[in-house]
Amino acid sequence: MQVLRSVKRLLSDPSGRFGRLFKTGGPVWFWLAPPFVQRSRSRVYVASRPDSDFVHHEHPELSDLADSWVHHNPKNSFDLPRLYALAFNIKQVMAEDVPGDFAELGVFRGNSAAVLAHYARRQGRRVVLFDTFEGFDAKDLVGIDGNKGQGFVETSLGTVQSVVGDPSAIYVRGWFPGSVTPEVEDRRYAIAHLDCDLYEPMIAGLRFFYPRLSPGGLLIIHDYGGVHWDGAKRAVDEFIAGISERLVQIPDKSGTAMIRKAAERGVP
Repeated sequence: MQVLRSVKRLLSDPSGRFGRLFKTGGPVWFWLAPPFVQRSRSRVYVASRPDSDFVHHEHPELSDLADSWVHHNPKNSFDLPRLYALAFNIKQVMAEDVPGDFAELGVFRGNSAAVLAHYARRQGRRVVLFDTFEGFDAKDLVGIDGNKGQGFVETSLGTVQSVVGDPSAIYVRGWFPGSVTPEVEDRRYAIAHLDCDLYEPMIAGLRFFYPRLSPGGLLIIHDYGGVHWDGAKRAVDEFIAGISERLVQIPDKSGTAMIRKAAERGVP
């Protein structure tokens, strides 16, 4: 806590000493950067914003998306690397004109859904959001997840709609995959974000979205590397054993992983 109070004081210092400390390698570097952080119990560390954002201003929309990112979910304030990873990879898929809509399975309060919806609107795509909107379904709390207990109940469809703010979003409410309708079953997807924590919805999500993912499409899997949600990790490991693509892990707070579906073309 002393470190956090020191950072807060430095950030609010109108004399600009905080910036000079960074330029001169002052004590902030020592307390909030390697090697001290890696040898301590601190969760907080210093990292530079990407040059494409801070220096070249290639992502001006992130200042607005940051509000949605933390709305009703202050824990996301400490997970800026995840927001960058989502935004940059979504924009890469868009730049390559990979066809299809965007989707999310496991919406909670709509923070990452708002990011997906923002970029979907840019290109006239739809965003499809699957959730019970009232926490885990008891049918999924079995096997490896039998000890997890009810979770993520502090939400509602109205809460999510207020954060996403997109009247064209499609909300699919209920237990997945039983909630799937013909309308969403027949769609092609360019991006699917799976944040469902448990084995049963994760394996169902992978089986549903992977064959509907366009070549070059992106599967984003939250909590793969976070250890706590071992059911979700088991589902992913089982699934990728049967496909040609492999995972790339992102070092954000809870261990996102990503899969790009192989494009249907030869290597130049």
